[in-house]
Amino acid sequence: MKRILTASILALIVGATGACAKNEVVIGNAGPDVEIKKCIRLSQSKDYEDAIQCLEMFKSRYPQSREGLEAELMIGDAYFDKKDYLLAKESYTAFIKLHPFSPRLDYAYYRSGLALFKESPKAIDRDQKYLDGAIQNFKVVIQRFPGSTYRALALKYYLEARLRVAKRNLYVGRFYFKTGQYKAAIPRLEEVATQYKESGLAPKALYMATVANLKLDQYNEARRTFSMLSVDYPDDRYTKRAEKKMRSAAKKQKEPS
Repeated sequence: MKRILTASILALIVGATGACAKNEVVIGNAGPDVEIKKCIRLSQSKDYEDAIQCLEMFKSRYPQSREGLEAELMIGDAYFDKKDYLLAKESYTAFIKLHPFSPRLDYAYYRSGLALFKESPKAIDRDQKYLDGAIQNFKVVIQRFPGSTYRALALKYYLEARLRVAKRNLYVGRFYFKTGQYKAAIPRLEEVATQYKESGLAPKALYMATVANLKLDQYNEARRTFSMLSVDYPDDRYTKRAEKKMRSAAKKQKEPS
């Protein structure tokens, strides 16, 4: 398992050993508006390790300057561009904690969410543990910063992340369903139907939940999930399929034993 270091600890190691640096990075006294350009050039040329070292030195020399605050975000950006998404997230989170009233807070939350989103694999059969954190960060941008230039992007990724979670839950629920573990399947399927309606997966989830309840001879529960399906999605193909299952079950109940 890859060991995760905080941005500040990693910077100390790099600064102490110089093992990762390709170029000698020196921050002089020309002023923050001039010196920051050295770090920007390194980032633009994709010398990310040197850029991070440069930015760490810069923010230490000019901690109270506007450029110094921006350098903290640029460190996260450098990790992000390097595809060290968890280190990028830590950098953005550190900025949020240190500067809770910064006008750049919306950017920090958005990029923190995006870093966690990028760290999550696209395949739904793999661990999606970072998606919840991504969703929470995007939600902050959407709700707290309605005028933010990043709100539209945050909303886009928020919906994509929720869709992935819904697909993951449906995948797990379907696995339990197919292996006859109906009690384990039902909560997953109902979560998709109630918590992720915008995913478009609710009809299928409710159909499977209804069938699972019938398999367990839980007729009242089956009527409940079928009612949810028929009321919310009356014309859906899964509603028609579930209706046939319900009629068949009702007919069997009426038959003499």
